[in-house]
Amino acid sequence: MSTEPKIHIDILTLDSVQCAACGYMTESIAALPEDVQNMIEYKEWSIKNKEGIAKFLELKGRVLPTICIERDLVFESIIPQYEELIDEMAKRAPTPQMRDRILSLRDKGFEFDKIQENLAKAGAGMKTRKDSA
Repeated sequence: MSTEPKIHIDILTLDSVQCAACGYMTESIAALPEDVQNMIEYKEWSIKNKEGIAKFLELKGRVLPTICIERDLVFESIIPQYEELIDEMAKRAPTPQMRDRILSLRDKGFEFDKIQENLAKAGAGMKTRKDSA
């Protein structure tokens, strides 16, 4: 198993299951190609629970949904295009080698066939529906 550092991404949402914009924001990360998935670690934080509210306050969130890359509020209420995501991750990559590797994937594009698998891996929507039956 690689001990290479990862780029940390936090997705601040209302609820990716019941809020369409929040779902699209989460899916934009989940649809990143496998090569990129191997370099990132991400999690959805729903403000419908205490843990999510705490993360929202910790990161000084202002609007929902928001994608934070390495603790920076990068995409606030704007669902990013693939190239924009790649560029912003590359700016914050922990090593020059990782930055170059991410940029080399700039033309690859989203892999929508793996969204469900990647959302499940990130726990998206798993902790957001406590009140629903």
